[in-house]
Amino acid sequence: MASYKLNLARVRGLPPTDDILKALNEFGVPDDDEFGVLKASGTSTATMGVIIRRSRQAVQQLDNETHELTSAGVDKVTAFPVTFWPEKELMEIYAGSATSIEQIGLFLSGSLAFSTVTEGLEVDVPSAIETLSEQKKFQLVSVRVSDFAHNSFMIGPYVPKFQDSQHGMDFIEKYLAGVTSATMKFAGPTGRVNVTITPNACFRYSCHEDDQAHVQSLLRGLTN
Repeated sequence: MASYKLNLARVRGLPPTDDILKALNEFGVPDDDEFGVLKASGTSTATMGVIIRRSRQAVQQLDNETHELTSAGVDKVTAFPVTFWPEKELMEIYAGSATSIEQIGLFLSGSLAFSTVTEGLEVDVPSAIETLSEQKKFQLVSVRVSDFAHNSFMIGPYVPKFQDSQHGMDFIEKYLAGVTSATMKFAGPTGRVNVTITPNACFRYSCHEDDQAHVQSLLRGLTN
């Protein structure tokens, strides 16, 4: 099985696909911008591309003679494969964390000077689990909550695992406000699928490569 990511967002004000494609190809990889475009292509309904973001990261090193720590800046490049759907006002990013949505939104409105507004999508976790439970051999594996009171002296993140999906749903209902993710598994057309969903429509999943399109379709249907 291969691992994948799917981060979804609403982008209002996107120009037509041909205009997006032209802008991406003309932008290229400039020396004076933190963003760049490695490649871009399009269809009649969508524009695809690989956008990079360059940054400097401080790395600590040990001086063997003085036994002192020194810091040196290292260039870092992060690639974001992305698809824009102007008619649907949707953006899909296939790498990175939830912050990738903000970063690509900044690229659109800043570097490309589009009049766009990027907004996060929401996922109702209990409803999403109920929808996915219709898949064969479904099981809710674990839930992560941000603030769980173990007792009157301890509080913090908690990730319980469940052998029975209903027990997991009961736990979510009790601690819904603190739920940050839920992980489940089910049978796909070719093999097993593992999915982690979050309230901000940033998904992680693993499956057989032949099932990727099927899983993406399921996840797109979970957003509000």
